[in-house]
Amino acid sequence: MKNSLLMRLYALLKPFFKVILIIVIIAAVLLFVDKKGKKEVKTLKKFALIQYSDTPLSELSEKGILDGLSANGYQQHKDFELKVSNAQGDIATLNLMVDAVVNDSPDLVFVTSTPTLQAVVKKIKNIPVVFTVVADPVLAGAGKTFDDHIANITGISTLGDFAGMIKWVKIILPGAKEIGTLFSPGESNSVKNVNELRKYAELAGLKLITVPVNSSQDIMDAAITLAAKKPDVICQIVDNLTATSAGTIINTAKVQKIPVFGFVSDQSKKGAVLVVSRDYHQAGVDAVRLAKRILDGESPAGIPFEFVSKTDVLINPEAAKLFRIALPEEVYTQKNSIVTK
Repeated sequence: MKNSLLMRLYALLKPFFKVILIIVIIAAVLLFVDKKGKKEVKTLKKFALIQYSDTPLSELSEKGILDGLSANGYQQHKDFELKVSNAQGDIATLNLMVDAVVNDSPDLVFVTSTPTLQAVVKKIKNIPVVFTVVADPVLAGAGKTFDDHIANITGISTLGDFAGMIKWVKIILPGAKEIGTLFSPGESNSVKNVNELRKYAELAGLKLITVPVNSSQDIMDAAITLAAKKPDVICQIVDNLTATSAGTIINTAKVQKIPVFGFVSDQSKKGAVLVVSRDYHQAGVDAVRLAKRILDGESPAGIPFEFVSKTDVLINPEAAKLFRIALPEEVYTQKNSIVTK
């Protein structure tokens, strides 16, 4: 009799047990999904990219950083967020941006250009920093040597291939005696670059003519002044001030029938006969390679600074024809040579 009552009671309550079981399963699934979602939010990496000015160099390096992250398995908005800041060439704005990044506390900071690195050296002490598109990080204050540097900073130097440039000047223009360039006295990277160009020019028996530029408004007049000095070729160095005005410099030189050789890839399409360019996209990719080591647990202090791993030689046959320059075959067969179309 007792068993019969229990059986009847079980039969009556069985539907309710099923409902309760379904509710428990749904609750467990929702709890799992909620925990998984929270876990994904917590593991999303926060990266910052601070740039001094909007130039072809910064654009190429930013693309390289994004491509490098992707190649290393980091998907934007899924594995990381990248907050990009650009000071548009204003030092006061740059310092405010660096302060904002410090307050935001990202997992890692990428920086491009010497002025940016100089600001970061002063203000960022406890966040890993990886620089790129910097000619001389030691001169910028990031360390004593490429091996002995500030503990939270490492990165990629893009110091120009001045020896390579002078080699091609001697091969393509064997009768050249004087070369010229504009430079920015207010930029330590520009001063470094012009001194390196002078060193290799003098070793090859060439005289370097320089004209200083202190603002973007002075570039046209400075280019006219340089062209009036009649160098055999203008070898325009890299700096933040002149990088956005390559077209102005090249067009001014054309009027005086002076060929231009350059150090930045976009100068080739703008009319430079030959460009010996560090690959600034590759510089971004190389920076990510160092960043990955930090994200995997290495300390930046133990990661030496490096030079960018790739240099391109860009040739503009139409510009050569305009100046009646016969480019030798060895220019075209040079490793990493690119013909501008």
